[in-house]
Amino acid sequence: MKKQKEFIGYGEIENLSAVLSEYACRNVFLVRGRDSYRLSGSEKAFKKQLAGLNLRDFFDFEVNPKIEDIIKGVKALKEHQPDLVIAVGGGSVIDMAKMVNILAAQEGEINSYLKGNKKIEKKPLPLIAVPTTCGSGSEATHFAAVYIDKRKFSLAHEFVLPDISIVDPQFTLSLSKYLIAVSAMDAFSQAIESYWSVNSTAESMTYSKEAIEMIIRNLADAAKKSSRNALQELSRAAHFSGKAINITKTTAAHALSYAITSYFNVNHGHAVSLTLPEIFIYNSQVRDNDVTDKRGAAYVRKAIGQLNSILGTSSAQDSKAKIINLMQEAGLATRLSAVGIKSREDLEKISSNVNIERLKNNPRLLNRRVLKEILGRIL
Repeated sequence: MKKQKEFIGYGEIENLSAVLSEYACRNVFLVRGRDSYRLSGSEKAFKKQLAGLNLRDFFDFEVNPKIEDIIKGVKALKEHQPDLVIAVGGGSVIDMAKMVNILAAQEGEINSYLKGNKKIEKKPLPLIAVPTTCGSGSEATHFAAVYIDKRKFSLAHEFVLPDISIVDPQFTLSLSKYLIAVSAMDAFSQAIESYWSVNSTAESMTYSKEAIEMIIRNLADAAKKSSRNALQELSRAAHFSGKAINITKTTAAHALSYAITSYFNVNHGHAVSLTLPEIFIYNSQVRDNDVTDKRGAAYVRKAIGQLNSILGTSSAQDSKAKIINLMQEAGLATRLSAVGIKSREDLEKISSNVNIERLKNNPRLLNRRVLKEILGRIL
């Protein structure tokens, strides 16, 4: 995997002009949020940093990017013929930039790459990612998501990873309390899932542990008071959670979340965190006959025990309560019925459209019956 250059902290966006000079950049393709670019303060900062460059910005896409959006973006990038691509926004914006950049460099139908029928072969343009939320960690991962007919497809390749990430918390200062909460819970869920993933390593677990601890210490202050220091810590935590899942990818909570978002319009970070407490309990009860991690059930139970310690608890039940309390303190609903998911038919729709790719990373075997039981306990 290629190495990424990182800038993390308040004022780090001031490094952008020097980075552009290093690339001898004259033409920039800027992928940005429609409204967040202005509201986050990034528009003002970028106006200074991009002065004198030939700029084409692209923001004509949905919050959860569709294949049609990707096609429009690829067309716009090719027309502009930039030297470099910059993404500034939340996870969906950065995913869009990653998708457009990598696919514009390939030959053939875009769908064939998304569905795995063709392999990525050509390197894309240099990509700089600047997050304006404290959640997705997309600036630190080598994959990106797109929705086709309400189903999520992920494109993964080392070339997808941005060359440079600039994590400047000043762009999170204007976030609403809700967006701070759901962004942080997305990062929190990523870190938890990465820790117990069948692909976990010592390195990924270190990133996860740091992210979890930072979020527990800072979420309440960030959500209630928009504390500058707390938002900086959440931004760092999101980046670390991204680095963790860049190694492991996510598991069951994320696998369920995509249908919750697609069919019921629930924010991704909120959708993920809703199922996390019950999945924590489920995975803690792993047995030899349903473990999917080659390291065995005892290893998984040990990892769950370590997570309990990181969360400051002594049991999975206490950890479940801790996660629910963390959500409630941040002002988030913890029941599916509170976000419009109220019937058994709704649960059937979610379990029938679970993301199999992410589900395979879960350390304990899951089937549709078990998924519906888990969802039923959260209803």
